[in-house]
Amino acid sequence: MIVDIHTHVFDAGLHFGPKLHADLARCAVDPAVWGNVEERHLETTEAADVAIVFGLQASQTDWNIPNEMVSSHVLRAPERLLFFASIDPAQANYMQELEKCHQELGAVGVKLAPLYQDVHPQDPRYYDIYRYCVKHGLPILFHAGTSFISGTRLDYSRPVHFDSVAVDFPDLKMVLAHLGHPWEGETIAVIRRHANVYADISALYYRPWQFYNSMRLLVEYGAQHKVLFGSDFPFTTTGDSLERIRNLNYIIAQSGLPAVPSEAIEGIIHRNTLELLGLPNPTLLK
Repeated sequence: MIVDIHTHVFDAGLHFGPKLHADLARCAVDPAVWGNVEERHLETTEAADVAIVFGLQASQTDWNIPNEMVSSHVLRAPERLLFFASIDPAQANYMQELEKCHQELGAVGVKLAPLYQDVHPQDPRYYDIYRYCVKHGLPILFHAGTSFISGTRLDYSRPVHFDSVAVDFPDLKMVLAHLGHPWEGETIAVIRRHANVYADISALYYRPWQFYNSMRLLVEYGAQHKVLFGSDFPFTTTGDSLERIRNLNYIIAQSGLPAVPSEAIEGIIHRNTLELLGLPNPTLLK
């Protein structure tokens, strides 16, 4: 089974605030290239058996994607989509929002983004969320590593900070997105130490040389079994991600550099993500 653990839905015109639009313009990113994200999501994620879907609530950087919208989107294909709630601890009602999403909207996990929310991973507000997630068996997918956004603290996204969280909450199932790039080595050091901490490889193939080196490092540390497949739709698609990950070794050509073993690549693509994270299998609804 192929599980795409990292997909977004949103309407940029409705859900992105002025600061976020300014950041996109500064980086020459036109949201129009993503088209109708909700409709394309339903189409392109069919390349996986299951896709995990979330928005982003981050008032500090002007992401305002309602959890209700994401939950409704998941109900359009409940046999293959799972809803993760985005919770912003900078909002006064963050715990009420978490409880509503979990108990009323059907969230089976949580998406947090310290860099976007400008909150340190060890902040007491996040610890409230961690305690709830441990109690109710909800995994957390963290944005880890860099981003194009401005005005917040990049340090909050360093993978090493999640090491302390894992020590304090050993039963919390955590996924560090994007292998924490450009600190992939730091991420590998963290996921090797903790039974319930994983990473995903979403949005890494865009930088082939960096991606190759990261995958070699995973293999050399013997940590590839702690890594999950993800695409980062709509910034790429599930199908394109699968193709480019499988063609990873083209970057070395005839250089004599060691290839990343195909079994390591396919192992990531076919990882038993739902079982590892304690998530329900929506395909059983068919």
